[in-house]
Parts: sequence; C-alpha cells; structure tokens
Amino acid sequence: MNIEVIDVTMTSTSPIVITKTLIGQADDLAREHEEFNDRFIISGRKALYELLGKIYALAEQLDGSIDKEDQVTILRKVLSEKYGIRTQENTSDTTVLVRYITQADRKTAHVYSRAIETARLNKVDSSKFAGYVEQAGGVERIRSDNVAPGLTNQEVEAIETERELRLELARKYLTARTELPLSSFNLGKRYSQAPKTNTYKQFIGYERKGRYYVLAQQDVNDVQELKLVEQIATGLDANIKHAEKNINAFYSKAMLKRKQRTIKEISKRHPELAMRLRKVVD
Repeated sequence: MNIEVIDVTMTSTSPIVITKTLIGQADDLAREHEEFNDRFIISGRKALYELLGKIYALAEQLDGSIDKEDQVTILRKVLSEKYGIRTQENTSDTTVLVRYITQADRKTAHVYSRAIETARLNKVDSSKFAGYVEQAGGVERIRSDNVAPGLTNQEVEAIETERELRLELARKYLTARTELPLSSFNLGKRYSQAPKTNTYKQFIGYERKGRYYVLAQQDVNDVQELKLVEQIATGLDANIKHAEKNINAFYSKAMLKRKQRTIKEISKRHPELAMRLRKVVD
C-alpha cells in the first residue's frame, strides 16, 4: 500500500506527521462494520422476529388443539430428558413451546414468550408479528415497556423478577384452591357442557343480599387465563416474602389433601394398591 505523508505545520511545535494509511484502515473497518451490521445484526434480528412469528402461529395452533395438554406434556418430557431443561408447573404453554424450539435459557425464553403473549393481547395477527416487534423497538423493549417505562435495566430486572414470583405464587394459589375451594357446586346436566381442555372456567355472577347467583359460564382461553393470573398476582400481599410463606403453606396443605383424595379414589377400585400408596405417603 502506498503511504502518503501529510505535514501539518504547527506554530510552536515541530510538524505532526499523519499517515493516510491509518485513516484508510479506519475507513475500511467502518465499511466492514456497516456490512456486518446490515448482513448479520439487522438481517439476523429480522430473521429472529420472523421465527418468533412462526412460533406465535404454532402457539395458536397448539392452543386450539383438542389434545393440547397431552402435547404440552410431551414437550416438557422431551425438554427434560433430551435437553436437560426442566420447566416449572406454572410455566406457560407458550414459554414451554419457545424453549422446546430454541433451547434458550429461562430469561431469553421469557422475553420471547412475553413478546408473543403481548402481541396476542393486542390482537396482532401472527403474520404481522415481525413488523409489530420491529415497530415496538424489539422484544426486550416490549418486555421492559410492559414492566415500567423509563427505568434502568437493573430496575426492570428487579421488577420482572418479583413479577415472575408473583405469577408463580398466583398459579400455585389457584392450584391449591382446586383442592380447597372457596365453594363448590353442580350445575346439573341441563347446563353442563362437554369437557374442554381448558384448565379454568369463568362464571358471570350476581350478588343479592349476600347470596351469589351464577348467570353464565364460559371457557377461559390462554390470553384470558394470563390476565386472570396477573390480576391475582397483583392482588397478593405487598410483602412478597410474607405472601410466599403463606401460599407455600397453603399449597402444601392442599397437596396433602390431593394425595389423600387420590388414595381414597384408588382404594375403591384397587384396595391393595391403595394400601401401598398410603405407606409411601406416610
């Protein structure tokens, strides 16, 4: 490479020698960085959003499957046995699907699934997901904006950690309530519907003079379930440690009742098996 020397004459010092070689190299690297940014970062980001859009579409397909629970169970099993990734009971189906496809760590999978769930809440079509995320500023921006705008990453992380714990406790509380409900009743064959795969039912009630009347029922889809759990999570004790202690104790009590109920149901059909189970529980 030819080196051209430029003399810059200073009034009080000797001339400073600058070579165009260094500047030329800097220009070359600048162009290389620009090409890298266009080819890998920008195109890679767009490719990620398009992939997440496809996962979004598959999540909707999973949600509409009649054997949804069985399929999610299989996903969890393969994640655990093949990839060594264990998901908690309260992990959303969308997050399970994201982890199965990407094998991403828990935090990354949460960011991705949060973007998908937010798009669903905003009724964004899966085919337009990539454009929605791009316009929103990226998946991390969607996550942070849904927590609290204007905060530092550390503050967002702390809020998100507590939010995840509250969601976990809310789901744990609801699971415990299936064994220790506030109340229970039969609607009767006239109003009963065919069993659905949805975990929860939503009842529209009316209260008069302290008595509650059920006016209608409907199935709860994934989006409604997420909103329901978030409402319960928000209403927990402001002291999260106090809430965690109480819910964990309540959950343990409910799980003991579940074991006892299960053994009782088995004993009606298989008395000997029930006796062995009682010994294991005791």
